[in-house]
Amino acid sequence: MIECTDSYIYYKKHRKGRFKRCFCLFLVLLILISGFFYYKKVVCKQVVKICADYTHAFSTEAVNRAVLDSLSDGVKYTDVIEVEKNNDGEITLMTTNAVKVNALSREIVVQTADNLTKKLNAGIPIPILTFFGFSILSGYGGNVDLKTCSVTGVTCEFFSKFTSVGINQTLHSIYIKVISNVSIEIPLDNKSVRCETDVLISEAVLVGKVPSVYLDGKLFS
Repeated sequence: MIECTDSYIYYKKHRKGRFKRCFCLFLVLLILISGFFYYKKVVCKQVVKICADYTHAFSTEAVNRAVLDSLSDGVKYTDVIEVEKNNDGEITLMTTNAVKVNALSREIVVQTADNLTKKLNAGIPIPILTFFGFSILSGYGGNVDLKTCSVTGVTCEFFSKFTSVGINQTLHSIYIKVISNVSIEIPLDNKSVRCETDVLISEAVLVGKVPSVYLDGKLFS
């Protein structure tokens, strides 16, 4: 009877110890899985949002600086658009200076990409508490400079707007739209951000009737 009792007690203790080990393992796995989903759903979302906000600000600054540098010598309306009129003063033809437009586009694209890359390489300041999901306390503590964002592409296109400002007077405004694509990469997550910035480069008041083909169509293709 004593030997059976000892065996039974040993079996009970062994089974109890194995149960504790299994329970601890299950608890550790549960914590790891919960932490993973918390990181994906909360932390990543907050970090990506901060990076996206900074990316839009950096992109706008990079575009404005690129346009300012590219147009430092000034761009006249007649440098981009050529207007022809008939004997009655009516506008018969409007053409774009393709060489000038393409040259400006290339220069702005290159300078924008260079300016934006420098800003991103310097790092985006992320509050340390953000990595713990505490968005309310993100204004406290130090920052971590995140340097995992990169420029994946920059494009530039011209477009124009016509606005009536009087009888047979039309304000023709020429804009540049710069589109920057940035890849935000953090552990276990990534996102592509598209930033659009419109900049007015020149405008002029056209005196004379402007054909509807130009009012409703596109001068820049």
